Amino acid sequence: MNLSLGEKIKDLRKRLDVSQAGLANGVCSQSELSRIERDQHQPSYMTLKGIADKLGVYITYFLSDSDSEREDYLNEVWSQLEKARRNRDYETIEDIVKTEMKNPLFKSQPEHRSLMWHRSMAEYYLHNDFDAAVNTLKDCLTLSSFDRFSAEINIQILNSLGIMYRDEGLLNESKDYHEQAYDLINQFTNLKDKRITAKVRYNLAKVYSDLHEVNKSLEVCYQGLSYCREYEDLFTFAEFHYQIGRNLLMQGKTEKGIDYWKKAKFLFELEGKDNLSKIIEHDIQTFQEHESV
Repeated sequence: MNLSLGEKIKDLRKRLDVSQAGLANGVCSQSELSRIERDQHQPSYMTLKGIADKLGVYITYFLSDSDSEREDYLNEVWSQLEKARRNRDYETIEDIVKTEMKNPLFKSQPEHRSLMWHRSMAEYYLHNDFDAAVNTLKDCLTLSSFDRFSAEINIQILNSLGIMYRDEGLLNESKDYHEQAYDLINQFTNLKDKRITAKVRYNLAKVYSDLHEVNKSLEVCYQGLSYCREYEDLFTFAEFHYQIGRNLLMQGKTEKGIDYWKKAKFLFELEGKDNLSKIIEHDIQTFQEHESV
C-alpha cells in the first residue's frame, strides 16, 4: 500500500515509539506536525529534514517513487540553497550540502557539481579556506560541456573563482576567470538564471577598475545597465551606477562621477538597502573632503 507523506511520518513515528510532542520538539510546533501527519499541511524542506533526522532516516524515505515528487524535492533544495546564498547563511549551505551529498538524487553530474559549488562557499566564507574552496571549484569545472545547464553552472563556478581571487588580491587571476564567465554569457543567451548575466558583468567591471582598465569597466557597466532596463530588473542596477561613478572619478570627471554615486545612493534607498546607501554617502563625503584639501 502506498502511504502518503503524512502517513509515512506517523507510521514511522509510532513504530519507533516516539510521541508527537517529542518529534515536534525543536523542529516545529506539535499542531503543525499534527497537520502534516493528517496531510493538511506540506512541510518545508527544513522541517522535513528535521523530522527525518529525529527519526533516524534519510529525507528521501518520505518521498514516493514518482518523478514529479522527486523533481519537486530537487527544486525545493535549490530554493533553500538560493535563499541561504542571498542571506549569506553559509552554515545552512554547509548543512544542506553535507546532507544531500549522501542523497542518490544528487549523484548525477549536474546536481553533484551544483552541490560542490555551494560547498566551496562554506569552505571559503565559513572556514576561510581559500585553497580548499578553489580546489573544489576547479574540480567541478567542465568547460568541455556546451549544453545550457552545464554552461550555467560553469558560469557560476567561474564567477565564484573570480570573486574569491579578487578578495585575495589576486587581480589578474580574478580577471581571467571573470572574462571566461563573460565569454560564456555572451555565447548562451537562454540561461535559466537571467540575473547571472548582470552578476558576471558587475564583477568583471569591478576587477577592471581595480586594474585601472577604466574604459573596459565602463563598457561592461553600460552593458549591464542596458540589460537591467531591458528586463526591467533593479538587480545590480544601483551597483552599476556606483561602479560607473567610481570609474568616472578615476578619470577625473568629478561632477559626473559624484552624480552617479548620488543616483546609486537613491536607488539603494528605494530598495531599502539603507546600509549601502550610508556607505555611498560616506564615500561621497570622504571624496569631497579629500578634493577640497
